[in-house]
Amino acid sequence: MSTQLQTELTPGRRKGSLVAGALATAFLTGISLIGTQTLAFADDGQSAKVADGTYESDQDVLAAMEKTDPVNSSESSMGYPAGVDKDKDGNVKTFTLADVQSKYDPEQAVKDAQAAATQYAADESHSAPLRESAKHLADGWADATKPSGTDIRQNTKDNALSGGQSAEQYCNMTNTDSQSASYGQAAPCMFVGKVDEKYPQRGASDGLTGEGKLTYKVTASVADEQSTTEGWQVGGKITPSISGDGASVGGEASFTYSYSSTSTTKVQNTRESDVEINVPQGKKGYLEGRANGATYTGYIVVRDLDSSNQEHVVAIPARVFIQAPGSSSSVTWVKRLTTA
Repeated sequence: MSTQLQTELTPGRRKGSLVAGALATAFLTGISLIGTQTLAFADDGQSAKVADGTYESDQDVLAAMEKTDPVNSSESSMGYPAGVDKDKDGNVKTFTLADVQSKYDPEQAVKDAQAAATQYAADESHSAPLRESAKHLADGWADATKPSGTDIRQNTKDNALSGGQSAEQYCNMTNTDSQSASYGQAAPCMFVGKVDEKYPQRGASDGLTGEGKLTYKVTASVADEQSTTEGWQVGGKITPSISGDGASVGGEASFTYSYSSTSTTKVQNTRESDVEINVPQGKKGYLEGRANGATYTGYIVVRDLDSSNQEHVVAIPARVFIQAPGSSSSVTWVKRLTTA
């Protein structure tokens, strides 16, 4: 990383920036980028969200959740995405360029990210430092040498940048020096992606075969990642919990808030709810948790500077879970009946 950029950014926690200038409309390709208010969090929680009725097929579950928690076909989030796909040990999963490119061309993704940054920078509801950060993502720095093309990486873990940092380290930097002219600016990074899997499962009970009744207590909590930079979208970790007949859960899962989020209140802890499932003869009953959102396949787009003041635009393949933009809850509990 260049000396100039090192003085502009110091390590901090996340929340974004983007570009200024005329509002571009040509590249958006369905990505919803609506200016949002700073998210508030409900301290007292709400009852755990339980879907009405019982469902016998995955298709029925998906159709019902599309009505209550619709997701966009394309999404974006500022900074390094908290919801990047990880394994059970918390390590980032490797998705290759071949995995992602068939769904989303990297050069188009860079254009989409730059257009989104331009729109962010033009929105005066965002702070001036973050609007300036957005301009850097779209247009770069005035006195730097522009990149000759996009540095397209081969997989998610191929993320080393010019200063020796990883993309995650770089993208989580903000300027916290109150005496600096760049105070409050963030590293110019953004995730853009196309929908891959809607409402993935977040745990399920073992269930009951034959006539009887299942009873459960369910809840979910979210460890939110706070940021020193207001206005940069972040995320957290979902921890669903089931207790009762043959209960089990899928463990902790990370997510990112959508840039287009319309809900300004996010529930961090849900109050315990009771769930009963009446299982008729010839059926198997069980309870499952479905995440309110979707996994998106795309790229983490980064613009950085090397020690020679040469800019680099980097596109890193990734899969990211993003919460449905209108949803304030992280998980919906669904009562299931299937053929025994």
